[in-house]
Amino acid sequence: MVHSRLILIACALTFAISSGASPMQPANSDVALAPFAVVGDQSGDLRKVADQCLEQLAAALSAKGVKVARQPSLDEKTLARAKPARWAVIGRFERAKDAIKAELRLMEVATGDEMRSYFNASADPKEIVALGARAAERIALFVQEHRSG
Repeated sequence: MVHSRLILIACALTFAISSGASPMQPANSDVALAPFAVVGDQSGDLRKVADQCLEQLAAALSAKGVKVARQPSLDEKTLARAKPARWAVIGRFERAKDAIKAELRLMEVATGDEMRSYFNASADPKEIVALGARAAERIALFVQEHRSG
């Protein structure tokens, strides 16, 4: 009985992998998200800001009807991991003197082209976190306009 279940699970995983769908990502997702890159964060505070921004982005996109998939990591070189999502948002957060610089980039997964870029710099971490919700407004519009094409 246990052996039969293991075979069934193995077949399902083999099918998912061979079909190109990642077990972590729904087949019908619009946008893939992964933790944003963080540079110059000795205290760990910047990681918290980046993660909060990501959570706001994901929640706002979902609220607007954009299907979001999560990835453990993603950058320009590993965009193929985001498939079958058509787009992915990658980000970079860094300290620059007394400010935090944040950039979110909407990338087309198939080509690696940057479709849109969203940038903010502020000493106020709350202002940087809010970039996620603000970018989601524009990303959702972009996705809705390009979904059928």
